[in-house]
Amino acid sequence: MQQQRGRWPAPVACRVRGRALLYDLEELRAVAARGGDVRSRRPAGAGADGLVTCLSCGRRFRSLGPHLARAHRMTAADYRAEHHLPATTALMATDVRAALSQARTSAMADNSELVARMRSATPPLQELARRSAEARPGTDELPAVRAARAAAARTTLPAARQARRDALEAQARAAGYASVAAAIEATRHLSSRAAAARIGVGASTVKRWRRRS
Repeated sequence: MQQQRGRWPAPVACRVRGRALLYDLEELRAVAARGGDVRSRRPAGAGADGLVTCLSCGRRFRSLGPHLARAHRMTAADYRAEHHLPATTALMATDVRAALSQARTSAMADNSELVARMRSATPPLQELARRSAEARPGTDELPAVRAARAAAARTTLPAARQARRDALEAQARAAGYASVAAAIEATRHLSSRAAAARIGVGASTVKRWRRRS
């Protein structure tokens, strides 16, 4: 989902840093119910009019791959490397990507065997993780990648912090306290572990809140 930020809602919290993101169930259901035009994980390389500009010659196309092969004698991978583009940047026009996405979705809906074959051909999660780890050093410092991550952080981090705070407040109220601050103050005479057990939170949370006050 984090590779499809334009399609799915932003996460509201993160349980395991960088790995386990939490989403609002109703928001996910709403997006899934209405569907989307493009479900590709590749970020769009197209402009506002939907066409893709060749950065080597300035000409515009609905699909850049054939042009690169004919006019510039290079592959899509060579083109991305030459122009410092993330390896996942799409080189097709918006309408082409939407049509391909719809075709794939329809094919999978009509043919359960196709889905089974796709799943069987998918490498194990460990292998996908290994490939991702090998590919990241080459793209982490690209301006487009850094800008995308910074924009995502500005959106998701405040939401994650607020969701965490709301969850703690709800837990404190469930334990019989007016707020987290009140719970921390009322249990200050206890050890952090005992206070955590009484409030229903982690001992590290109690320690962190005690340091604040």
